[in-house]
Amino acid sequence: MRVAIPVTQGRIAPHLGHCEYFYVAEIEDGKVVGEGELPNPGHGPGGPPPVFVARLGVGQVLAWGMPDHALGMFNQMGVKVLRGVTGDPKQALAAWLNGTLTLTTEGLDAGNTCEHG
Repeated sequence: MRVAIPVTQGRIAPHLGHCEYFYVAEIEDGKVVGEGELPNPGHGPGGPPPVFVARLGVGQVLAWGMPDHALGMFNQMGVKVLRGVTGDPKQALAAWLNGTLTLTTEGLDAGNTCEHG
């Protein structure tokens, strides 16, 4: 399974669509067996971030915040999403894998909206 985490300045981004890059990890038997960083294509050509992430074969997204329309897109494409994940992406992934991940609602008011200028 592949897991994607939106990252900005080395931390989980407060808004999926505005992250700098996606940390993508390949998981087998509950362990990371491969990983990489892919630049966020943005909202322009190539589709919005949910389309980009789904095309990578990601089955799970760990995110802090994202607008409801992005969540709906992931749901339509069969990608599971867990919102409220903050901090260091690799530490969050490890906590998720071992069942100790703690979620937050802090900052989600701003992170769950999306305004395009």
